[in-house]
This record gives sequence, structure tokens and C-alpha cells, in this order.
Amino acid sequence: MSNQDTFPASKLGHSLAEDRLDSWKEIASYLKREVRTVQRWEKTIGLPVHRLQVDRQGTVYAYKSELDAWFRERQAQLEVEAKHEENAGASTKLQMRLSMVGGLLAVAMLVSVGAYFAGNSRWLHRRPIAQKIKLVVLPFQNLSGDSAQEYFSDGMTEEMITQLGRLQPERLGVIARTSAMMYKNAHKSTPQICRELGVDYVLEGSVRRADDRARITAQLIQCSDQTHLWADSSERDMVNILSLQADVARAIAKNIQLELTPQQQARLAATRTVDTAAYEAYMKGRTRWFKKTPEEDLEESIEHFSQAIQKDPTYGPAYAGLADAYALLAGIPWDAQAPEEAMPKARSAAQKALELDGSLADANDALGFVRYSYDRDWQGAEEQYKRAILANPNLFLAHLRYSWLLMTMERRAEAQEQVRKAEDVARQIDPAGVVVAQAALAEAFYFSRNYDQAIQESHKAIDLNPYFFLPHFYLAQAYLQKGMSAEAINELEKARSSFGDILLLDMALGHAYGLAGRRVEALNMLEHLQELAKHRYVSGLYMAGIPLRLGDTDRALDFLEKAYRDHADGLAFLKVEPMVDSLRSDPRFQDLLRRLRLPA
Repeated sequence: MSNQDTFPASKLGHSLAEDRLDSWKEIASYLKREVRTVQRWEKTIGLPVHRLQVDRQGTVYAYKSELDAWFRERQAQLEVEAKHEENAGASTKLQMRLSMVGGLLAVAMLVSVGAYFAGNSRWLHRRPIAQKIKLVVLPFQNLSGDSAQEYFSDGMTEEMITQLGRLQPERLGVIARTSAMMYKNAHKSTPQICRELGVDYVLEGSVRRADDRARITAQLIQCSDQTHLWADSSERDMVNILSLQADVARAIAKNIQLELTPQQQARLAATRTVDTAAYEAYMKGRTRWFKKTPEEDLEESIEHFSQAIQKDPTYGPAYAGLADAYALLAGIPWDAQAPEEAMPKARSAAQKALELDGSLADANDALGFVRYSYDRDWQGAEEQYKRAILANPNLFLAHLRYSWLLMTMERRAEAQEQVRKAEDVARQIDPAGVVVAQAALAEAFYFSRNYDQAIQESHKAIDLNPYFFLPHFYLAQAYLQKGMSAEAINELEKARSSFGDILLLDMALGHAYGLAGRRVEALNMLEHLQELAKHRYVSGLYMAGIPLRLGDTDRALDFLEKAYRDHADGLAFLKVEPMVDSLRSDPRFQDLLRRLRLPA
């Protein structure tokens, strides 16, 4: 156990009790009582216990180095006090209390793996996760004096995350961009960031851009004692910016005792020059891509990636970014472009990226999604997802998309395992993604027709983040399958008022109105979707369920045929979607499944 180990004890009693695991019942009661004791002792004897409140989830934790120092400082005093109180039996009580506190911290460390974001009890059922070195790259500061250069400092942050994340993902967990960027302009101290993210090291830095040169200053801080392990300030021509990033990555690996394989060392050494304009366009594209709103950001990211490719047709990451953007635009829930318009472009860009660099995990993931969603090449999609995960086991989206493929194949246990892996990745390096994985687990239980569990997992996701729409959607879908139409309608109407016109919510609300016998409102929702289809792409998949709920089977099948012709995303879920169970004996529906080439 290293000096930077922390001992979170957040809501442990509650979580353990919920699990009803016989072997943990006694510990659950013990922890619920002793967390309060630790908090009292912080005041009475100066125990170095810290508290952190994240929304409604409280965390109690301590550093091993602080506990060691605390005991060394107070050992003599405690022995004297114990001797003085011996006659009253206080010594025994004191020693018992110290043992209980130590036991609490040790047990908390063993069972929690530092996951205060995991506000549910399911993680107790999983196999232990190998301890990784964890590092966060804080958002680089823009020292150029020009706010228009903010994209460059943000892009440099992402590039360093990518470089370090590719070093040795089985040993080094680098906090993902979505979570790291939450600390931009946050004005939090380094110790506080270390505690909140549970990391071992922090890399912070700044960028100063002037014409075609850039100066990057960076320093590596060890969280356990705030030691500055390494610092450097280098200036390079922009054409050599990739070699500068590789130099920083090598220095980080050396200072955190990460032994690189010859192949990894060779990859760092094989950096290339890059056209300055191409690199700038690429960084602008990635900055916009991460915002992920189709009407503006994704489409603008496509423009920037395309500009980068025009400037440098051999720059693989630009093609990978282009593939990512097109795939998102045509997929659920964005549906911003027709699949036949966007998906072939995504395929072409991903294939070109892999021709230039076969190790690009993002490109493998994007190509897997095209083969799954558009080509209906189930085996090819699985191969690409496996390659993406092999290239980067910490690629959250690849695990998630692979789980969707496995669900449609009715390989339920494997699908849930990939969701668990996605959640493990999120808990370790991307706390902001935990709610997405939680929603995916609710989805998996829904497709498995375990509606009570789907409801439970949806509620957990909503507790984590009520501002994410997918858990509300799956909660309502599970309600509908249990005949709870009123509850589903209430949930969906609130979600639509909060999140606006999201096609998934429109579709589900139309279903709910139909099942509740509210025919006029169901038809109004269908009319609303058809009106939208005059101005933008709307999959027939979204419209099919409403006439089906109203007893118009032929019209429902017509909409599904349109979705088939469009290669609409999500069509493969028909194999497992409970909402279409009433169609399964219909010859037209059976023929549709046959043409989808889904395994029997």
C-alpha cells in the first residue's frame, strides 16, 4: 500500500445493507456506526479524517501518510493516557476504538476502490479491479492573452490525455477529458483535486502561443505529499508539436516508474511533423466534437476535421475525428442526418484513419459502429470493437457500443459484462461517465425483461445525475411493460419539459398515450413526428410504435420497413425490444428479422 492510498468510506453502511449479502451484514452495521465515530474523533483527538460532499453523497477518507504521521506524533501521549486510565478500564476502550477505526479504514479501502462516484451497491458483486496508477491532466492554461486561442490550450490538454492514455492503459489510468475539463477555472487546490478524483499524480501546465511557435510549461505533482517530481518548459515550432508531447509523455512515464515496452518506446520515438494549419484545424474540431450538439458543434467539428485533412491528407487522427462526428450525427439519440448520408462518410473516414494508423482505437470503434448500425455486419462489428478495446482498454464508448451489439445478439451475460467494464472504466478515469453506464445497465435489464431491476437501475442513474435524459426514458419504458402507464406518462412529460424535443422521448410518450387509451394525444404525437420529418430526418422506428399501440399493425410495419430501407440506427434492437412482442408472430415482421440477418 503506497503513501498516496486513500480510504473512502462514503455511504458504505447504506450500500452494503442494500445488497443483502449475508457475509457483509455485520460489516454494514459496523460501518454505519463507526463513520460517525470517525467524524467525532476528528475533533476530539485530531484524527486526520477529511470529509467531502458531492451532491448528496458524503465521503469520509484519510491518507495513509497522514495516519502514519498522526500515530507517530501521538503514540507517546496515547500510551500515557492509556496508563492513567487503566484503573477505569479506559485503556481497553481506547485501544478497542483505535482498532475499530483502523479496521474501518482498512475495510473501506478494500471494498470501495476509491469510488465515491459509485453511489450504488452493485460493485460489491464484481471481481476485484487491479490497482492502477491514476493521473489527471488538468486543463492547460492559455497564457497567450487571446481568448480566441482557448481551443489550443484545450486541445493540448486532450492531446496529452491521449498520449498518456495510450502509454500503458493496463497500468496507467488517465482521467478522461470530460471529467478533467470540469476543473477548468475551478480554482480548487491540488490536494482537493487529488482527493476528489482519487488520483496519484497531477499534471498541470500552460501554453503560450505566438505565431508558429508554442511554449509549453508543465509540472508533475505527486498527490501523497505534494512533491513536484518533474517540471519543464519547452518551446518548439508548431510543426514539431507532436514530438514535444511525446517528450512530456516519456518524462511522465519515467517519473511515475512506468516501464514502457520496446513497442511503446518506439511509438513515442516515431513522432512526425505536422502541418501547422492542419493541426490547428484538428484541435478546433476536437474541441467542438466534445460539446456534442448536432445542430452546431458536431457539424462544425466536421468542417474543421475536413479542413485538417485538406491541409494534411496523411494525418490519421483527423480522419478518426471525422468518422466519430459522422457516426454520432446519424445515430441515436442525435439522428441529425439520414444514415445513408452520414454513415458511408463515417466508414470511409474510419477506414482511411486505420490505413494510416491501425492502432487508433477511436477509428476502430467508429468503424465498428458503422458496421453494426448501418452495414448490419454483426461479425465485422464485433471484430472492430474488440480491436478498439485491445488498442485502448479504457475506451468507454467502445465497451458501451459492444454491449449494444451483444444485447441484439441475445448474449445477455456478455452484454452486461461489457456494461460493467464500461462502468469500471468510468469509475476509474471518467466519473462523469458513470451515469451513462448506469443507464446502459438499466437498458440491459429492460431488454432482458427484468423490469423491476431496470426500474431500480434507472432510479440509481437519476440519483447520480437527474439532468441526463436516458435514465428517464428507460424508467418510463419499464413502467409501460409493467402496465404502469400513468407513471410512465408522468415521467416522460416531465422529461420532455426538461430536455426538449428528443425523439426518443417523443416516441416513448406516444407509446404511453396509446397504451393508456389516450388515442387523441397519441395521434397528436405521431403527427408531431411526421411534421418534424418534413424538415429533418426522423427514423420510421420512432413512429412505428404509436400505430402499433393503437391497433394499426399494417401502418406500424410500414414505418418499420421505411426504417429498414434507411438503415436506421437501433433497428437491430427489434430482436429483443419488448414493445414489439405483439408483432413477433406476424409474417411481415418475421421476414424483416430474417433480412436483418440476426442470429436465430
